[in-house]
Amino acid sequence: MQTLIPLAFRDLLPKGIWDALTEISHFFRDICSSKLNVDHIERLEKNIVETICKLEMIFPPSFFDSMEHLPVHLPFEVKVGGPVQYRWMYPFERYLFNLKKKVKNKAHVEASICEAYIVEEISTFISYYFEPHLRTRINRVPRHDDGGEVHSSGNLSIFSNPGRPTPKNAVRGRYLSEIEFRQAHNYVLFNCDELRPFIK
Repeated sequence: MQTLIPLAFRDLLPKGIWDALTEISHFFRDICSSKLNVDHIERLEKNIVETICKLEMIFPPSFFDSMEHLPVHLPFEVKVGGPVQYRWMYPFERYLFNLKKKVKNKAHVEASICEAYIVEEISTFISYYFEPHLRTRINRVPRHDDGGEVHSSGNLSIFSNPGRPTPKNAVRGRYLSEIEFRQAHNYVLFNCDELRPFIK
């Protein structure tokens, strides 16, 4: 979104509004970069106040709460803590999303999550002791693998992966577009073991 917003709204919004959105997008882009310069961070710390003021002139007062005030403090936090990638909460929020999907009893949310997590851990641990021919989470067949074995018989190794073609009644035959053909061609070139010596 840091690079998409300025491009998407460039011709749609008046220049003043577009400038404010671009400044806030560039602010978050610079804050999230892997290499930081202290002088640049101090410049961001001064400019973000003006950017927030521009946004306050564009959006109604009901839009602004504590979250819209937060960018003012982010440059100082970056100077103290270093790059954001090592501290942000996205991995934990994704994990909490997975835990919330396990809720079955909404009257006891925490207990429901704990019970589902314990069941998952126990089933994963026990599956290591099953016979090899039993399918579990550990040895599950990939989604596009039907379990068959195809011998290349002189063809390229990339065409020996097991799978199944699309049924004839599902999709009518069609020709690949130029872009699709190039993508398929590049996939074969970069994923075929026989061609690796030539790529190097």
